[in-house]
Amino acid sequence: MFKNKAPLYVMVFGSLFGATISFAKLGALNGLDPLTLVFWQMLIGGILLWLTAKVLSQPVRTDIRHTRYYLIAGLLGNAVPTTLAFMASVNIGAALTGLVYPLSPVFTFAFSLLIGIDKASPLKITGMISGLVGAFLIVLPPALDSTSDGTQNISAIWLGLAFLVPIFLGLGNIYRSMDWPTGTKPIPLASGMLIATSLLLLPVLLFSDAQVWPDFNNNIAITVFLGNIVISYVGFIFYFELQRIAAPVYFSQISYFITITTLIFGVLLFGESIKWYMIPSIVLIFAGLYLVSKKQN
Repeated sequence: MFKNKAPLYVMVFGSLFGATISFAKLGALNGLDPLTLVFWQMLIGGILLWLTAKVLSQPVRTDIRHTRYYLIAGLLGNAVPTTLAFMASVNIGAALTGLVYPLSPVFTFAFSLLIGIDKASPLKITGMISGLVGAFLIVLPPALDSTSDGTQNISAIWLGLAFLVPIFLGLGNIYRSMDWPTGTKPIPLASGMLIATSLLLLPVLLFSDAQVWPDFNNNIAITVFLGNIVISYVGFIFYFELQRIAAPVYFSQISYFITITTLIFGVLLFGESIKWYMIPSIVLIFAGLYLVSKKQN
């Protein structure tokens, strides 16, 4: 049962989260600040998950044990990397910032080996390399283009901060798995983490130039706002269910499918052209998922 569900959950959440990134870009083009959007999609998505948990008689516990989990999981996996990514994208460009996300599985694997919760194997290493190469084939050409049209003087400090993003994502992947509160269902944990993330992001929102409540200029902005909330609500159900049944390294493969989805939406929403290297990239990513999942059986 596991081998059928886990790859599906990887692809579903990776696709859904990739969609929210693409829709956020569409929203930004229509006056919707990305930071404002992330704050509200986390908060409202978390509240909807809380209501769902209540209907299912799965209470969102607020004792010290669970609150600690919500805050640390939200800090490592969402609040810090999201804030760093937004800051870096402003200073070094979105293309270069996007380049660091495929490194998340690499750092997750390295940390797992360091603390002894995973072991290296030829299949897993080959799968990781395959997925990484596939993701880099997608994101590297645009990143190189961005440095050849007037942005050559990239700040080493901001580039270094961008590379902290996959480190925090890797730490978050491991923490959520290792510190999972015994007997707690995925939906309450998803709710608690999203609400905690929104609270952690609130100071960043208040001290930035972003509006606390979005100014909806047109129907596209409204559609993006509501769409991202619904996608976050549905997506994080799969996110925590995958975290429950999969090891951190396997879980981290979602990053590659986020990359694929942003590529597809780039073509569909923004008129970006399909390049020759995109097809082998996708094949390599799927091959990587297959090889890593073989080790899971």
